Amino acid sequence: MKSLMRLTLFAFGWMVLVSAAPADLLVCSVNGDRILRFDETTGAYLGDFVPARTGGLDEPQGMEYGPDGNLYVCSNDQHAVLRFDGVTGAFIDAFVPPRSGGLNSPADLEFGADGNLYVTSYGNDAVLRFDGRTGAFIDVFVPSGSGGLDTPASLTFGPDGNLYVSTWERAQVMRFHGQTGAFIDVFVNDPVNLYPAIGVRFGADGHLYVSGGLFHRVMKYHGTTGAPLGAFIPAGSGGLYGAYGYEWGPDGRFYLASYGGNSILVYDGTTGAFIGTFVAPGAGGLTQPGMILFTPRPVKGKVTLSEYDPTKVVQVPVTLKVYQAGQLVRTATLTLDDDGNYTLPNVAPATYDFAFKASHWLQVVVRDVVVPKSGLTGLDVTLLNGDIDGDNEVTLFDFGELVAAFGSSPGSSNWNPNADLDGDEEVTLFDFGILVQNFGATGDE
Repeated sequence: MKSLMRLTLFAFGWMVLVSAAPADLLVCSVNGDRILRFDETTGAYLGDFVPARTGGLDEPQGMEYGPDGNLYVCSNDQHAVLRFDGVTGAFIDAFVPPRSGGLNSPADLEFGADGNLYVTSYGNDAVLRFDGRTGAFIDVFVPSGSGGLDTPASLTFGPDGNLYVSTWERAQVMRFHGQTGAFIDVFVNDPVNLYPAIGVRFGADGHLYVSGGLFHRVMKYHGTTGAPLGAFIPAGSGGLYGAYGYEWGPDGRFYLASYGGNSILVYDGTTGAFIGTFVAPGAGGLTQPGMILFTPRPVKGKVTLSEYDPTKVVQVPVTLKVYQAGQLVRTATLTLDDDGNYTLPNVAPATYDFAFKASHWLQVVVRDVVVPKSGLTGLDVTLLNGDIDGDNEVTLFDFGELVAAFGSSPGSSNWNPNADLDGDEEVTLFDFGILVQNFGATGDE
């Protein structure tokens, strides 16, 4: 039986033995079965984002925001992946039900460029793939023990498109083909520095960073060759005790969970120099901090509703559909302010198509939008007026709808709000003028 994915620390000096929103910082409490929320600027405790045992949460490990804007968490001892509302933290469902596809002690997860969910199955030495929209099991992406895979912990897709997996027991990072899951090589083999190898991520410099839990350090390796480049965070720097999950923050600094110190430490994101303690030991009752995550930044922009009363745009809901790799991953109803501005929260970094549609306006699709980790501002669109029947084109059918509603106002038996193209609460020749002007136009598909 596999040992639990917990660091057991016995201290004598630095000698140890092991037995098997603005954006906020989320921290998994491994033994507390909860996810805590801290202010991204001050580190102050803001409350539990996911209270203890919500949805059956049991030893939370890896977590990530999905394309739908919700939070996905590996519930290790529950052998499941749970989904929580990305804004409120409310439990939604067991996205991957317990032991689906043979899932055993999930340790980390990541959504691939194909929109599917990849999960390390720590208990049976494999990586499983699930449908990113439904959670249905697809296949065993990396078979058990492939290439010697043993106790897979963290995983990430690299700049080359391949999958990199850290191994808890073997102090390695293994590389697998990003599309087939076939074993390529042992990219990093460093038992001197990485017992156990936990967090694995590529930095902005293209190099690979790996946290070595019980050696209290973070190592850096060449992003192409895997050659060691030294300790990014030296052993015990700033009181580090049990190096676990880490993230580069929105400010570019490097945030690291000190598992045995019950705290979050912060370092220079380029040099690794210690800056300070960001989350004080035990803040909010924090114990055994594991993986950490900054909530994603929003996408912001402006929607211009053409030929419409500008004082009434706040009354018009705009439907936004988000697609990734051709699949619908998120639907949101945008509420515009007086100037037509909108905010879509919690957009995970990826490439998307954004489709905007309002009642009697044609759809506009903005394709291949790259949303960086810092979020995106300025995704502006102008929607063309005249689609009364909602079929995404302005045709004679719309003329028929307008004729039927002509002369009406709210309360009239033939009132059709979609025929009131200019928003003045009556269907008149002005509306006919708009329709004639845009006749023959079609929206994006």
